Amino acid sequence: MIIYSATAKISSKQLANLIAHSKSQRPTNDLGRLTRMIRNANLLYSAWDDDRLVGVVRGFSDEATCCYLSELVVRDDYPQLEISRKLINKIHRELGSGISLVSAVIPDSLATDEKMGFEQIDSGFQLPREY
Repeated sequence: MIIYSATAKISSKQLANLIAHSKSQRPTNDLGRLTRMIRNANLLYSAWDDDRLVGVVRGFSDEATCCYLSELVVRDDYPQLEISRKLINKIHRELGSGISLVSAVIPDSLATDEKMGFEQIDSGFQLPREY
């Protein structure tokens, strides 16, 4: 049975292991960066199968108008859409329906985002980072 939590502690090694067993293309060799990703998100929900981290959604919100979802990762050997949907719903329920969720997607996840009710938007720009 999958347990969802907004308070469970996640180590950088657990997150690296999750990313390594998912479709995410994020590098896993910089544990310091992964630690900062965990520590500095103001919204972090996780999915657990006993003591195994199987999913995480990470976001930042002004708690007035929008929440930027910067990470949604689910292990490949678990039900992707079901766990993703539950993690997203938990964040949206916490923030309330007056908050827009904005997802930064990788090409492989676009279909999943659309299945969860996200609409594709073209009104964004980015300055790419160096890994």
